[in-house]
Amino acid sequence: MLKSLNAKIYLSISLTIIILFGFFLYIFLDHQKRIQIEDSFKEASLISEIITKATKFNMPLGNRNCALRIMKIIGDQSAISYVRLVNDKGIVTFSSNEDDLGENVSKKSESCVMCHIDGKDEIDMKHSSSFRIYQSGEEEVLGMMTPIYNSPNCYNNSNCHVHSSKINKLGILDVRMSLSKIKREMKSSFFIFSIFLIAILLFFILITAIIISKFVTSPVKQLVAGTKKVADGDLDVDIRVSSRDEIGQLAESFNQMIIDLKIANAEIQSWSIRLERKIEERTKKLYLARAKLIQSEKMSSMGVLASSVAHEINNPLQGILTYIKLMLKILNADNISEKNLKNFEDYLILMGSEIERCGDMVKNLLVFSKQSKLEIREEDLNIIIKNALMLIENKTKLQNIKINCEYTPDLPKLSCDKLQIQQSLIALLINSCEAMDEKGEITIKTAQFDNEYIIISISDSGNGIEEENIHNIFDPFYTTKEASKNTGLGLFVVYGIIKDHKGTIEVKSKLGEGTKFLIKLPISRKIDGSN
Repeated sequence: MLKSLNAKIYLSISLTIIILFGFFLYIFLDHQKRIQIEDSFKEASLISEIITKATKFNMPLGNRNCALRIMKIIGDQSAISYVRLVNDKGIVTFSSNEDDLGENVSKKSESCVMCHIDGKDEIDMKHSSSFRIYQSGEEEVLGMMTPIYNSPNCYNNSNCHVHSSKINKLGILDVRMSLSKIKREMKSSFFIFSIFLIAILLFFILITAIIISKFVTSPVKQLVAGTKKVADGDLDVDIRVSSRDEIGQLAESFNQMIIDLKIANAEIQSWSIRLERKIEERTKKLYLARAKLIQSEKMSSMGVLASSVAHEINNPLQGILTYIKLMLKILNADNISEKNLKNFEDYLILMGSEIERCGDMVKNLLVFSKQSKLEIREEDLNIIIKNALMLIENKTKLQNIKINCEYTPDLPKLSCDKLQIQQSLIALLINSCEAMDEKGEITIKTAQFDNEYIIISISDSGNGIEEENIHNIFDPFYTTKEASKNTGLGLFVVYGIIKDHKGTIEVKSKLGEGTKFLIKLPISRKIDGSN
């Protein structure tokens, strides 16, 4: 297939010129052939007329040899194949070719079929002469048959013939002319005209190539190169075409398009810069809002934990107070025995243990409530889970909920923010506790997956979640519980914390069969701490 515009135009023009010149060559050569055949026919007619008149003139005078000599001279010409006389019996009585003398000419021969139709005896000669072009051997010839009619000048003159006046036709003058010269001239004309055609064709192609190259190909190449630069992002393109035709208009349109693209590109860049700034501003605001949201949910969880922790601290404080009163009562007595002193030591150790236990609870609660940025460190996940369980221990005891822990030993250290992971675990555990009114079980499992992830499974025996609500549980402010018990932000915050740690969280639940949360966290993947 032709891909070049030049090649297509050159081929189209060349084919058009060849077809046109070929058509004119055919018309010209056909016309030339017709003219030469007409000239040959006129020449044959003239020869036949000369011979006929010379015969009619010399025969009455008794000059038969003179008439035959004239026919012989004419028949010996190079353009004449032969001249012969055929009598009414079809026998050749004279011929410039002596080998034909006495020959009986068949009515089916090429010379006679023009008059004797289908070889019949009847003769159809509506004119004084008839001619036909046919092939004789290796050459093409023109044969002219001229009838010689009987006349009073013949049958009333003893010097001429002894034919009766009743005989109408005395014989036929057969003149055959060779068309070889015409054929040679036609070939010569064809050769000369072909050379002329090729010269004209080359000239036209050269002129066309120059014109097309200057006014079509060169501007189109500039346009193609310009479009490629624009496609590569280079808008510093200017197509310079001086013509005012369609190509020039196309170049002007292209240049105007480049100007419009530059303006549009500048506007897009300006909008892009402004959009980036707005995105940065909005992102900062979203980070601040999200941090406040996490802290708000943390405070909400703190309210739940504070009540249970307060209840948990109250019992040891009452015991400590009882021991203090007992010790004061003993000290107010007169005598303090060794046994009492030994009891004081036990009392103090027990009170110290309880005070330390209360201190740990308050310390964990304070750490949990502390607002901080994401701080990624290598942490032991099992310890994080134990600390979370310590904070909700009293709540589970009050609801009579059994905690089952199945830790995988020797888990690799997890790259995470300890406080945020602890917050997400506490939120999930509180969510499980609230899903059970009284009694029930919560099972916590840890496992390693593909040496790249740690899996945390938290399942409960609560009421479960309806199937049509499962895909909404991580949406903000979505909750199926009473508004007084839940803000609807807990699982939303959990989802955000897990995503910040490049992890995933899934939920599986059936109504009446409980709920199971699966958390998958990368072990050592680097996490952006700017959040």
